[in-house]
Amino acid sequence: MFMKGREMTPRFKDWHGLWLATMLVAACDGQVSGGTAKPRTIDLDAERASLIQADLDFGDTAGEQGLAPAYLQFLAIDAVQLPDGDLPIEGRDAIYENILLATKNDNFSLSWEPVAAEVSNSGDFGYTWGGYRLETQDETGQPLSYGGKYANFWRKSAEGRWEIVLDISNQNQVDYDFYPDPDLDLNADGVEYDDAGLTNEPL
Repeated sequence: MFMKGREMTPRFKDWHGLWLATMLVAACDGQVSGGTAKPRTIDLDAERASLIQADLDFGDTAGEQGLAPAYLQFLAIDAVQLPDGDLPIEGRDAIYENILLATKNDNFSLSWEPVAAEVSNSGDFGYTWGGYRLETQDETGQPLSYGGKYANFWRKSAEGRWEIVLDISNQNQVDYDFYPDPDLDLNADGVEYDDAGLTNEPL
């Protein structure tokens, strides 16, 4: 409040002018209305699509550069991995070192594809899930191949890039095609059924 009959000092004039200029710029930019900030509009469909693409890029990088380098690029520094049947691994560097050890076999191959994604209303957190196929060899050199399911939880970095904060995998008890027909039901014995009845024997 200004006191009637009292002039503003030069310093107060400077601060007052700066305050007015700041408010005018903010108002012209559409960021201030009635003294409150306007909420940022989030296009959730676009964010889901970008998250699916991030997971696809993750898989492409693994195929082109190797699994360990891909994890190093796409994991957040504080990421946690929950491998199937093993203890949690905390931290990007620890996960990277563990994958390096696991993939020292040149015949090791892991591929995956996301099925779906969901994002938070804020557009900066989400998850993807899908199926994977791992191919390797046992100690005798015999080929091993099995499928499984995974879920990755992602968070946007300060630069707006999707990074994995939680990596979860679960091996299938019964092997079946990499991506089962979504219209089919798979029971505990690995037998697929549809509305007409039995369609496939266990693989």
